[in-house]
Amino acid sequence: MPEHQSQLPLEVTVERAPVAAPELRDEIAAAWSLPLGQRDEVGLRGNARSVITGKLELDATSDFPWDPHQPLRLRIAGLILSSREIDHWTRL
Repeated sequence: MPEHQSQLPLEVTVERAPVAAPELRDEIAAAWSLPLGQRDEVGLRGNARSVITGKLELDATSDFPWDPHQPLRLRIAGLILSSREIDHWTRL
């Protein structure tokens, strides 16, 4: 292997620190009716076969007072998405 290359296992994932305390995350989850902080299977709008499995987390918090009609910025399995992109979810 050349000197400028390094070997990194592809299955290693980097855990990001939560953007909100669990209590705040749970309040936001209740307001938007989303399973934040849980391992889920999430189906995305526009394609019946687009399903992602992982822990659904906030990527950015919403402004207070919360308006559930505004989209949330979320992440699951390394993918950043809007709460409006979620068609359905199933808790695993």
